[in-house]
Amino acid sequence: AIEGHPVLDCESSGYDVIVFPVIDWHFRVQRPQHIAKGLADNGHRVFYFSTTFASGEPGGTILEQIESRVFICQLNIPAPHPVIYERMPSQQQEKWINEALSIFLKSVAAQQIVTIVDHPFWRPAALAIPGAMVVYDCMDDHGGFSNNADEILQSEEQLLWQADLVVTTSAPLSEKINRKRENILIRNAADSEWFSHPPEVLAYSSGRPVVGYFGAISEWFDMDLVIKAAQTYPDYDFVLVGSTFMCDTRKAEKIKNIHFIGEVPYADIKSYLYAFDVCLIPFLLIELIQCTNPVKLYEYLASGKPVVATDMPELRLVKEHAYVSKDAESFIENIQVAMTAKDEPAGIESRKAFALENQWLNRVDKLEEAISDHWPVVSVVVLTYNNLEYTRACLHSLEQYTHYPNLELIIVDNASSDGSREYLADYAKHHENTKVILNEDNLGFSAGNNVGIKEATGKYVVVLNNDTYVTSGWLWGLIRYFRKDNLLGLVGPVTNNIGNEAKIDIQYSNMEEMLDASRKYIQDRSRELLYINTAAFFCVAIRKDVIDEVGLLDEDFGRGFFEDDDYCMRVRKAGYKVAVADDVFVHHHLSASFNKLKDNEKQILFEKNKAIYEAKWGIWEPHRYRQK
Repeated sequence: AIEGHPVLDCESSGYDVIVFPVIDWHFRVQRPQHIAKGLADNGHRVFYFSTTFASGEPGGTILEQIESRVFICQLNIPAPHPVIYERMPSQQQEKWINEALSIFLKSVAAQQIVTIVDHPFWRPAALAIPGAMVVYDCMDDHGGFSNNADEILQSEEQLLWQADLVVTTSAPLSEKINRKRENILIRNAADSEWFSHPPEVLAYSSGRPVVGYFGAISEWFDMDLVIKAAQTYPDYDFVLVGSTFMCDTRKAEKIKNIHFIGEVPYADIKSYLYAFDVCLIPFLLIELIQCTNPVKLYEYLASGKPVVATDMPELRLVKEHAYVSKDAESFIENIQVAMTAKDEPAGIESRKAFALENQWLNRVDKLEEAISDHWPVVSVVVLTYNNLEYTRACLHSLEQYTHYPNLELIIVDNASSDGSREYLADYAKHHENTKVILNEDNLGFSAGNNVGIKEATGKYVVVLNNDTYVTSGWLWGLIRYFRKDNLLGLVGPVTNNIGNEAKIDIQYSNMEEMLDASRKYIQDRSRELLYINTAAFFCVAIRKDVIDEVGLLDEDFGRGFFEDDDYCMRVRKAGYKVAVADDVFVHHHLSASFNKLKDNEKQILFEKNKAIYEAKWGIWEPHRYRQK
């Protein structure tokens, strides 16, 4: 279904965006669609998923191409299908969704991925994408919706902790979320340029003054207030455009000058808006609404129309552009005030100007900036000594599966004699942000890595053996943990072959099988961190400020053994934690260079370095595997 599809041919820059929405694309155009289109305008491919599922074996389908880089998609999973608003997926449904996503993302050749989660139902799916940045766009206080299940709210609690970035839409919501974790406030906005131009034809005309509203008419809509206003002004038409789901309209329907239009397409909204003389935001001041920043405010103002609203915290901030009413009496009075002043040129221009300052493109740029701030420069130091075949494979895996925008690759060769030096010198010529350092002598593991670390300019430094093969999103998978725990100094991945808790029980016979087996392993362990005493330095990420404080690797350990034990001890003595990320897997051939030493030579080196370690720290505690 994907082969030959424009999705593979459309020009894009940067990352791909996966939107896990709260509403379907064509239901009602709101914040999710505007942000999706804005990101596409900035050069990203955007895959906006349906809130419903198709039946069949796990997979995905592109249903529609909205713009050059916006695609509406749907996941296929076996029935029965979950309803995202009612409950979380079952364990089996979660596995199907994850598998469907994996198949779909592979089919569209997605690499660097940012997921935007609009509803907590999608939390497990977003977390299961290896190396994806997870953005929770918290648009509402979900606890304020009467139909939200407890398990949905529990999932949101987890998402608030697990997401890489949390975005909120109003100051009260931001303050509420901030009690649990930091977040960035990005308010709503409007397609103000479009709303500022009148339509060719009006959809409503009666020859009487019109007080109007468009949007959802639900449990938070103060219908009694509108009824009182309509009864106060019998010569005005009160035109209400939108679905009335979960709102009792029976009494209002008996009022002759209240007219319910029903849901209309977004493209037709202006034909009603420009028929209004005064616009309303008559919301009940329940907790849900106290945390709301209404999109319609900006859309109303873009047309230059006066707005009368109840006393919402976010509207108090713009009271010079709207009639914010402290009670029912003042709300009703303000309708008359607004009607009298509706044609004043200064007021019209002021409202339009405010709306033009608050367009979606401004919000999208702020979101992009917040995302980019999460990707500082990371320096990956790869030390090589012969074993050119391993080095080729390692560098190939870095190219294919790192998917990180600010990578600085530093390759240090310890006087190889198998053609590695010539290969690496040529490699650097053809790869940006790559520096190759050719040592004239074999300086050993610690000193060789120190050469690279001294050259590193990144906020984080990764020490990576050349006998490794990384997997999709591995680098961001490690780095994200430093933002979660300020005391985390050093973190490594799980692997197939190592002598401590980082080793897991995993079976495969080639690299293709490894990629599949490791993906399934880490999907079940998303955001799981195991704190340990010693991380093995076949692959380890270290904060640069921790290196500055603790120092470089101890070069007394020569060719190797115990330098990682020593360094981790120094890190822990400085007050930092050492950990293994259970959701990041890196294949390790293990001791490719040491295996070429004779057994007695390795044992002599082991005992010598053990003595150096014990002279510094006391009796060495042997490594152990994790308990099953």
